[in-house]
This record gives sequence, structure tokens and C-alpha cells, in this order.
Amino acid sequence: MQSSPPAQNLESASAPAGPFNIPSTTLTATSGGNSYTAIYSQTPNNGTTMFDGHAAYSSTVSLTITENGSTIGTEVSTAYYLESPYEPLGLSGTVSGTAYTFLFTSTNPYPSTLTVGSSGPLGSGTFYLSGKNDGIGSLTVTYSVASSDASTVLLTTYATGTVNGQSISETINYAVNASGALQLQSVEILVNGTTLTFTNSCSVAAGGAGCWDY
Repeated sequence: MQSSPPAQNLESASAPAGPFNIPSTTLTATSGGNSYTAIYSQTPNNGTTMFDGHAAYSSTVSLTITENGSTIGTEVSTAYYLESPYEPLGLSGTVSGTAYTFLFTSTNPYPSTLTVGSSGPLGSGTFYLSGKNDGIGSLTVTYSVASSDASTVLLTTYATGTVNGQSISETINYAVNASGALQLQSVEILVNGTTLTFTNSCSVAAGGAGCWDY
């Protein structure tokens, strides 16, 4: 009996709608004999608030990192945006203990369809000291789409820049299915000078079967 050919990887998917809603997700990493855990979430808030002269919607973004069970860092920021259509405006929060406001000076939406091999800019802007016009850094955000498996494509966002002369970097990978639903797979961030890749236990990279159960 002739065996069935292997399923081909998904080549394209609908772009996920903003804002992303990421329930609290635990990711893990190891480095230098140490075990790290990151708990990440992105939760839309109710109602609107004024931000940079706009009646904006907002989401709370939370990241807590532990090393060998002890908390070594917690960051909570608020992302502001317009809806219908979705347009990011900026962020407020803290970096290395410094309160900041980040304003996008340019934004580019995702294409309606994410195609494997595609990439492009998502936006760029400037960090300011909270409540002041003193620029303390900048940030650029881009994306790429790669092959993943028969059910999803891999959407990666890259955020790189500087704050107070210190480099900041964050890479986030999402599994996106054909309809545009997404699930967090991994987060790559700089922790105490070392780049760590925190993976979701469901991800293929962590030895799982993939972050979608079909």
C-alpha cells in the first residue's frame, strides 16, 4: 500500500488582528547552569484614556523573570493604540528603574496576509523621560515570517534600540494559524548582559508538539 505524502508546511496565514491578547504564559530558559522562568502576558484594558492627545485604548504588558526560583526582574508597561483600524501610539512604563514614555513617530501595519519569507518594518519612535520632553533613546520594531509546520507559520517581531545609552533587545515568536489566531512560542531578551531564549513548553523548539492542538 502506498503511503501518503507528508503534509506540506503552511505557506501563508491571515495577519492577526491587533491588539494581541496573550494570556499569562510561563516560558523557561537555561544558561550557565542556571534555570530561568519568564511569565509574560498582554491584556487589553476596558475603556479609553488620554495619551499624547488621543482618546486611546490600552493593554497592560507584564513580564516577570526568575533565576533559580528568585525574582530578578519585573517590568509592567502600558501600550496605547487606536482601534478600527488598529494603530499603535506608544508605551509608558519603566526600563532599568527609569520611568519613560515611548512615542511612535512612524508605524506600518502588518499586511493582510503573512507569507513565508516576507518581512518589513512595524514602527519606530523615541523614548522620553516620563512627563518631560527629554529624549533618552529610540526603538525600531520589525517583523519576519518563517515556515513552521502544516498548521501554522512563525511570526517573529524584533524590537531593538537604546535607553540611556544601554542597548535593549526583544525578539518574540508567535505561532499563527491560517485564520490569524496566534499563540506565544518564545521570547528572547537581554537579561543582565546575557541574551536568553525563553520557550513555551508546547513549542517545537522546547521539544513539544507545537502550540496548537488540532
